[in-house]
Amino acid sequence: MKKKLVIVTTGGSGGHMFPAEAIAGALLRRGFEVVFMTDKRGQAFRGLADVPTYRLMAESIVGRSVFGKALGAAKLFLGAVQALGLVRKLKPACVVGVGGYASIPAVMAAHLWHIPIVLHEQNAVLGRANRMLARGVQVIATSFAPTMQVPGGVPAVQVGMPARGGILAKENAPYPSARSGFNLLVFGGSQGARFFSAALPKALLLLPAALRARIRLTQQARPEDIAHVREIYRKAGFQSVTIQSFFDNMPDLLAQSHLVIARAGASTLTELMIVGRPAILIPLPTAADNHQTENARLFCDAGAGWLVAERDFIAAAFAGRLEDLMRAAADLKNAGAQAARLARPQAAAQVAELVHNIVQGKKIA
Repeated sequence: MKKKLVIVTTGGSGGHMFPAEAIAGALLRRGFEVVFMTDKRGQAFRGLADVPTYRLMAESIVGRSVFGKALGAAKLFLGAVQALGLVRKLKPACVVGVGGYASIPAVMAAHLWHIPIVLHEQNAVLGRANRMLARGVQVIATSFAPTMQVPGGVPAVQVGMPARGGILAKENAPYPSARSGFNLLVFGGSQGARFFSAALPKALLLLPAALRARIRLTQQARPEDIAHVREIYRKAGFQSVTIQSFFDNMPDLLAQSHLVIARAGASTLTELMIVGRPAILIPLPTAADNHQTENARLFCDAGAGWLVAERDFIAAAFAGRLEDLMRAAADLKNAGAQAARLARPQAAAQVAELVHNIVQGKKIA
């Protein structure tokens, strides 16, 4: 019996690609044939076994000049024409959109060819692409509950955010002993590392010397900032300092950490939840629709962390909060346990289950 085909489509950023790959893998394990559709940025997609990848013309129109918006709209239109032909040729049983402007052409084609659609939303606010595409889809699989701006009448099911295999291998890792030192992990992604490089050293250097001597600091910084940040920390008296632009062992670093300081993207919060680690979250203030603040609020309201708005960051106040937390090991461990209670490690499998049910003709309430 011929396998039913599912198209998975998303943009080329890591924040979209990682969950899309996880969903594709879950669909393959469920017995579906999978085709991937992305944009030129999807060169980062290494692919999965037996997953053909098509790259469509697509560019964002948000935050660009008038000419840029016109060019982006033209490329989206051409991408939609490409997708119309591909979707008609492939005849998928379902299309899964995982957000980002590059998902628009394939999902629009599915709408026009009356093919069932599942959207996955990463954040606590429905993204602009998903908002544009949401009317008439069979279900929106959300990462958070509640998720704002889901249109009325469109079924929404909370499944969580699909995570990478390396993170899943560290699910609910035992909270480490802090007897020999305090592991502080700081990362902010490409858009967040600069703020942390500029602001955090001022706060960390205000900690009492005895506490600084316990800190094993691991911090992400942009390549151009690394030397400057290392120089600032050189005389801080920390137990150890590791500054890099990228960490390929993030699952291990999270599992070893006592406290994380980070932005509040959906992938970051998912990894904190699955590993079970407390965090001070400083949301990216320029995130679309302020979605990082909404993500962080849901995480912190559950007792898993502490929310600090970037505009409210004061070095002395932040140092005071960090000092209190470093002296309250039980509070940190409890917050990590609360983070773990929020985890949904089966998110990708649940999306695949939704697809299976829809392909079988079951209506999602």
